[in-house]
Amino acid sequence: MDKTSWQESDSDRLIHQLYQTMRLFAKTLNQKIAATGIYGSEWTILNLIHHRQDCAQTALSQYLGVEPAAISKTLTKMEKKGLITRVSHPNARGKFIELTEKGAQAHRDLSTAVAEHRRKALQDLPPEALQDLQDVMLQIQENLSSD
Repeated sequence: MDKTSWQESDSDRLIHQLYQTMRLFAKTLNQKIAATGIYGSEWTILNLIHHRQDCAQTALSQYLGVEPAAISKTLTKMEKKGLITRVSHPNARGKFIELTEKGAQAHRDLSTAVAEHRRKALQDLPPEALQDLQDVMLQIQENLSSD
């Protein structure tokens, strides 16, 4: 498709590029780990729980910026796969998520593939460019969150 035929503003092209880049990132990550039966969204949750130990379901929702219903649906799928368990804590409301042994093993098995995918995505980008990109993305997020 000839991209010059579209009458988009610079900001429209930028936002389109952000969407396209993140779609491609998600698609290629899912392709890389597809044989494991785990999706990129599930990997994100596995990784967060691995690093935070027991994690409240509401904290996952807030950190990821995802609606609680969507997190609940993903967690239900992960629970059926035997990757996580939801437990009640006596001194806290809501459910806490913990990795099962199968989930911990999946995290170990996928860590290298995910790291390789990230290295490929960011290769040839100098540290200053990566920091600038992170700063810009954080500013966009703050701009949109300020309402």
